[in-house]
Amino acid sequence: MMRRHPELPLPPGVDPPPLLPGEDLTVLMDAIVLVQARDGYRFGEDAVALARHVLDTGPRGPLLEIGTGSGVISLVLAHRGWDHPIWAIEFQEALAERADRNVRANHRDEQVRVIRADARDPSTWLPAATTFVRVVSNPPFWPVGTGHRNPNPEKEAARHEVFLDLPGLLRTTRTTLAPGGLATLLYPLSRLPEVHREARAAGLRLLHWTELLPAARPSRSLVAVDLSLATPGS
Repeated sequence: MMRRHPELPLPPGVDPPPLLPGEDLTVLMDAIVLVQARDGYRFGEDAVALARHVLDTGPRGPLLEIGTGSGVISLVLAHRGWDHPIWAIEFQEALAERADRNVRANHRDEQVRVIRADARDPSTWLPAATTFVRVVSNPPFWPVGTGHRNPNPEKEAARHEVFLDLPGLLRTTRTTLAPGGLATLLYPLSRLPEVHREARAAGLRLLHWTELLPAARPSRSLVAVDLSLATPGS
């Protein structure tokens, strides 16, 4: 699925993006080229699995990705035929700039809009009354203070809720999700009861969850959690 440039040629129609020191290129599905940090955040199979789940489930329409990282989920969706506008929000400046280069290199800049912004405050980047039929996020899996902290800031923010915790993500999801729309978040199975509880508090309803990536420890298996706006009595 993934291979490194320049060992093999780039996909046709893709421009090699400029590389900064400490970066390399990854070719995904023989079709998408992505700049990544050699020692910082790097996407994994969880991002690709989440994109495929979104493609296979729910309605299609304007989509918001919260925490796009290098832009991989948005680019996989665009490549696989998501024929609607995609907004990709990223707080970390270096990652947002990298995602923007990736979108441009793959000639998806007319469809995918990368925005460097704080997802916790949609009023600073979202026009009034704008909502999305789909909201998707592959967020940090663990609260700050759990497990081992990573000394690399990009990796730490990708693993732990340094910038966006679960309640904050759910509040933004509630604000940006259109009536009748579907939000999909990826979390370890062990956090499913917490996701359910916090979703109800935020005005969302957990519709179902799907195991995407099993793990040796079942509690660490990754599940796609599909949410909708809550209705009276739900």
